[in-house]
Amino acid sequence: MEETLNINDFDILGLITLRDIKGLEKYVTPIVEGNQVMFQRYLSRSKEYYNVKTMSELSEEREKLKRLLDRRPTKRNFVILENMLNCSGKVYFKKMEQYIKSRTIQKEEEMSRARECMEEDLRNIITILSKKGLINVRESNILPGGFENSERRLIEMDNKAMLYLFADSLNFLKDNENIETLTPGYGSLYIGPTLKVMYGWDYTNLLKSKYIKSTMPDTEKTDMIELVSTDRVFGEGKEVLLLDDNIGTGQTMEEIKNQLHNNGIDKVISGAIQYNWINYYRIGIGEKRLDKKGNKIQRFKAQNYDIISPMNYYGHKLCERAISMLHSSGEEYIAYLNSKSYRLPGYSDLIGSIERGMQFAEMSGLRLSDKYDYKKRRERYPQELLDEYKDPESLNDAQKAITEDIIKTITDYTKDKETIHVRE
Repeated sequence: MEETLNINDFDILGLITLRDIKGLEKYVTPIVEGNQVMFQRYLSRSKEYYNVKTMSELSEEREKLKRLLDRRPTKRNFVILENMLNCSGKVYFKKMEQYIKSRTIQKEEEMSRARECMEEDLRNIITILSKKGLINVRESNILPGGFENSERRLIEMDNKAMLYLFADSLNFLKDNENIETLTPGYGSLYIGPTLKVMYGWDYTNLLKSKYIKSTMPDTEKTDMIELVSTDRVFGEGKEVLLLDDNIGTGQTMEEIKNQLHNNGIDKVISGAIQYNWINYYRIGIGEKRLDKKGNKIQRFKAQNYDIISPMNYYGHKLCERAISMLHSSGEEYIAYLNSKSYRLPGYSDLIGSIERGMQFAEMSGLRLSDKYDYKKRRERYPQELLDEYKDPESLNDAQKAITEDIIKTITDYTKDKETIHVRE
């Protein structure tokens, strides 16, 4: 019997549990308890997913995976497609990076070919998530090769359910034909193509993040015009939708907005899929003060963003630790996330993300919604806020409306009306 995919199947990192793994043994992780492999229970990714590979290896891998597909919107096909997208996304980023450095016709053509593959893979993934239609793969779409290695970092916004639901909540913008999505760095790689598949908006990538310096060391001194994958973002009449995978301090986003302004672009809608609401609180009470270089850590200002997501970013350390556990065994991965209150039976990680966000924002003096409330799983007693944070921020009605749309979308899809509920 074929397995169907449900939004509640996804954990905080985007992994699901499945049974039908015929031909997929190398791409999944068995769940072992004691010395026994649990019967027909596997996690949907393995260390293979995170290994560094050359462009040619990724291209060949995608072709092998393509031959395992059929057209049905099943869990098994989702896992195949996610591994295909993992190949096409990594190749696209590398080819896009090379094009930005050289601006040659050859590199532009390679970037375009990889982009077509990435968009096709995402279109099929969204077909499964939306439960609308059948998978369609073109044999002619083949990734370009090369001896260069893929990135050694994780694509942080790699939870396809979270990305899809966030995108679905942007319906209020759907009739705006002048939008160009702009995303910085590597972690937000899938945001632009997802919105193109769902709404038809085109997208531009920007080589701007704290991680890009390893490959583009002079990004801070370079005008953003030289760091974008297309010049459409500077076109007349464009409204820029500036989205990141997560916002921690907001420094990168503010720098980008300033650069857009300096280039004559003032129609900007900005935000992120996740905000680090836990750090927002920890900075507010003085628990986090200095970064590794001894500089004072700044807290982002919610008032500076149009799209305020209630989803809390779990943090790159938790992500990296969980992935290292996955490399060891499926059981250790699950046990680790359980210890952090994720992957709990009968409790959606997506709802948990909203609950954390709303809770820690409220403890910091910022109510994210007048309409929705959350059921606290455990009592927390907020510490005294530092004087500089005692005057609470407030969201305007437009910000709250968008936040509430995100909450409603996720609670509707997860069918969880009890944990996050309408205020009485």
